[in-house]
Amino acid sequence: MRLSHYALALTIILLAITGYLAWEAQEEAKGARKELELVRRQQAAHEMAMPAKPDTVTNLPPPPDVPVPTVPPLAGSNLMPGTPPAYVSPAAAAAPLTDLQKQLLGMPAFAKVIEVQNDQGFAVISAGRDKQLASGMKFDVRRGNGLVGRVIVGETIEAAEAVVDIDNTVAIPGVRIEAGDELIPAIRK
Repeated sequence: MRLSHYALALTIILLAITGYLAWEAQEEAKGARKELELVRRQQAAHEMAMPAKPDTVTNLPPPPDVPVPTVPPLAGSNLMPGTPPAYVSPAAAAAPLTDLQKQLLGMPAFAKVIEVQNDQGFAVISAGRDKQLASGMKFDVRRGNGLVGRVIVGETIEAAEAVVDIDNTVAIPGVRIEAGDELIPAIRK
């Protein structure tokens, strides 16, 4: 009879501890949501206080007329005499992409950065529990065909948004993560 009393008392104590830990986790999540809302309000107030930027730039000189050079056809070429050579765009003259850049461009974006608080070391992304996001997951941040940093998913994960910590150990000097950057699975560990 005594052993069953001890087992019952131990079960009640464990239930009480579990309940307390669950309550504490909920309070921590509420605090994180309130902090996120405060940061959003501060950012909105800051944006409202900024002077409006003009939509268009005025008083720019017109672009110069660039003549297309005419080159006589080469011997054995299939160009007709008098036909101007094909125009080569500056993009075509750019350096070819590296294998890593091709890999980066080929990867689908997992989410986008919605807002960034670089001073506080975190950002908000457009993915959450809806994409099975879990705390501690790592993602590289892509802009165009290059990497600009890495983020680690934090504790605040909502249905369609989450807060990520900016990983300063892999930060590129002089480059900051910006809103609109894309998250892709981490390429390197």
